Amino acid sequence: MATKNAQELPKREQGVFKTVMKCYEQKQYKKGLRAAEQILKRHPNHGETLAMKGLILNCLKKKVEAVAFAKKGLFANLKSHVCWHVYGLIHRSERRYADAIKSYQNALKYDKENQLILNDLSLLQIQMREHNGFQETRRKILLLKSDKRINWIAYAVGNHLLGDYKKCLHILDTFIKTLDNDKVWDYQESEMFLYRNQVIQESGDKKEALKDLEKIEADARDKQYVWYTKSKLQLELGDSKAAEEGFRKLLDVNNEEASFHTGLQQALGLTPTEDAKGNSTYEEKTVKALADLYDGFRKKWKYCSYAKRFPLVFTSGEEFRKRVDEYMRPKFRKGVPSLFRDLKALYGDKEKVKIVEELVKTYYSNLKEHGRFMESDEKDSETPNVFVWVLYYLASHNEHLGNVSRALELLEEGIAHTPTAIDLYVLKARTLKHVRDFQQAYEVLNFARELDLADRYLNTKCVRYALRAGKVEDAQRIVKLFLRETDTLDSLFEMQAMWYELACGLCHFKKKNYAEALTKLLSVGKHFEDIQEDQFDFHTWCLRKTTLRAYVGMLRYQEEICGHKFFTRAAHAVVNVYLTIYDKPSKAQNGDAAGMDGPDDLSKLTAKERRALKKRQKRAAAKAKKREEAEAKRKEEEREAAKAKEGTANATSEAAKANALKESIPDGAKMAADPDPLGAAAKMVKKLQLNSPKDIDTHLAALEVYSRRGRYLLVLQAIKRAIRIAQESGVTMPPAVHFHMVQLARIMRNDIPKGFPQEKVNPIVAKILETETKDVPGFPKASDDLQKYNDSFLNKHGNTISHCLYAARCRMELGAGASASFDAIWAKLGEKASDLEASVKAFEFVKTLNIPDKLETLRAALEKRHPLTPDFKAPK
Repeated sequence: MATKNAQELPKREQGVFKTVMKCYEQKQYKKGLRAAEQILKRHPNHGETLAMKGLILNCLKKKVEAVAFAKKGLFANLKSHVCWHVYGLIHRSERRYADAIKSYQNALKYDKENQLILNDLSLLQIQMREHNGFQETRRKILLLKSDKRINWIAYAVGNHLLGDYKKCLHILDTFIKTLDNDKVWDYQESEMFLYRNQVIQESGDKKEALKDLEKIEADARDKQYVWYTKSKLQLELGDSKAAEEGFRKLLDVNNEEASFHTGLQQALGLTPTEDAKGNSTYEEKTVKALADLYDGFRKKWKYCSYAKRFPLVFTSGEEFRKRVDEYMRPKFRKGVPSLFRDLKALYGDKEKVKIVEELVKTYYSNLKEHGRFMESDEKDSETPNVFVWVLYYLASHNEHLGNVSRALELLEEGIAHTPTAIDLYVLKARTLKHVRDFQQAYEVLNFARELDLADRYLNTKCVRYALRAGKVEDAQRIVKLFLRETDTLDSLFEMQAMWYELACGLCHFKKKNYAEALTKLLSVGKHFEDIQEDQFDFHTWCLRKTTLRAYVGMLRYQEEICGHKFFTRAAHAVVNVYLTIYDKPSKAQNGDAAGMDGPDDLSKLTAKERRALKKRQKRAAAKAKKREEAEAKRKEEEREAAKAKEGTANATSEAAKANALKESIPDGAKMAADPDPLGAAAKMVKKLQLNSPKDIDTHLAALEVYSRRGRYLLVLQAIKRAIRIAQESGVTMPPAVHFHMVQLARIMRNDIPKGFPQEKVNPIVAKILETETKDVPGFPKASDDLQKYNDSFLNKHGNTISHCLYAARCRMELGAGASASFDAIWAKLGEKASDLEASVKAFEFVKTLNIPDKLETLRAALEKRHPLTPDFKAPK
């Protein structure tokens, strides 16, 4: 290691080193690199210069060289805060935030009051949600620079995030005392006072929050927020009259906002009562008062849609018939396709459904014969387009109620009447999709798309339908129509078109192209990482601009963003891909490591054979990795040679950008060749457990993964969580939980099922399982006969085909035979087969039983129940 004297530069080189720092700050990287090399010619072991050279190389995208120089500089001078800071910056650029935080903390050991390092550390701490560390770092910064507004605000936010409301308010109040009281508030000061009020509300002191709002109301800029929050607090504190005035004032500003209407109804005491089952009903006097209220609103606000729509919720009988008639007719005249979606919320009431159906059928017959809604109307008083929209609604109504054949007849009638009505084709395609006729649905929607090639919505819809039908090439051709001529399909990754990647990934999974499926599905996860990374752009900006309410809301939203449906769907699909790769390794992959020789079903292997297969896969994966590294090195050398030959202009060319984009897309082939697919699936399950712990499907996925890994305590944990969620949400326990409880009971009896690690259960684990399963509701006792236990489950839940399917799987696993498994599904089939998706899964399961005559019997019964579904058509 170099001595301390070797790290002290002469005055001339110190000036050059300042130039290096200045060039880095001004992004003059090449000039800074030349200056650094000038110092290193005379002082080759100067640690800080080596570190700065590494940092500049990192900015020039030369990652490998950058890390090497940063490490060399750090080794040359371990006590330099610059070297540690640079090392942290490089870690941060690679998104290794935990390592970057450690590097910053080491830098602060040698320069405790370096504000630049403290600021960088605080940014990473809030990014990683280390609230304690963030609060302490901001406290140090405040002590160093107490004259800056941002430091006071950041320290207050740090305490707020920790839940220390009292301290947060004390800091804000201390800072507010330094402000000019006579100055008219600007937007930033207004936001700070409103943020302070939000903190008071979250502390639970509603009276103080209301008092504070009344104090700042005149000066606050966001008037609507103040009025709404004030009215809400008044309502919560029991001051209904003041709350009523506030909500009426808000409705004068925006009469379509549902929360304002809800607040007014609560202030007036015009809310429904709930029975023991949670059903809402309105008392007669409440109905009359609400009717008078909204009749007044209709006169006051002629074009207020809410005032016309809400009475449909609380009225019934003839009054409902009259109001819904008045509501629907103008919508039909205007041609509003979303009318059915608007009224679908009323379909929980059978009486209202019957009235709406009678009315629309009356419209249909009268418009068809006489061109009018009712017999009392003048003949031919309505335009022909009105008939089309009535047909559209009636078709939507029938499709929703399960009368698919009638819905298609009405749509065909509408298309014959107006062949250019695109919405009819879209609804027809959706109806066909719901009966799983994906091929015909795509053809219908593609025809609709060709009627209006400039419609981006139709283009997007058609792409999704093409992928659902397995038409990948058609989907790629159609999606390109709305891209620039110079763009490739990789541009969709840059656009974060998650809808496309998710649909495309599922399509490839269905086609058993697992490498491509993983590429698309993991791209969705990459987008969420990028979204979380984008927070960096807001931490300092929001604190400086004092948009504190929005900033805290953004931080809280980011903590839950991976619970978004796109992420959870993609994550579940990734887990299913890895499980398929594990279960059928010879068919599951396209790469060399993928196609390792071995049986299709790992459950047929002994433990010794499984270990041997795993070793072969690891060797193949190591060879593949070595080839990939060699190829990557060759490509890097080619790129460097091309840059040297063509100059810097090529680095910013479109080709260079395209290459950079391609490199940022996840490599599905590499992921599919993972020698430990269960390990990769387990990592994804952990993400789901972290981000979607209240989603029951998360724990069902955990059951599938941990059971194959032989992690029986984690299997028990997932069973408990799934049961608890089902109980809390008031739904029936998923039948998959029953299946895994039976499997776990077998393992506890040392009857290891196929597909599970065949080693004996650890005695300590077995003891814990024996103790903990006693508290699991419905778990089979040690003395229970598992066949009888499963039959009891079937008798109790035999009214749904999903439960019957898992009972059949249990029978098969317990050795009851194919016929007994089939009988579990076949019993009372007519009562259970209304669930189309579950029927398809049951049909696919019976295919695996190898009983052709009974399979044909089941197919014929399902075809009779679902005549339009291609899955149940007789093979040609």
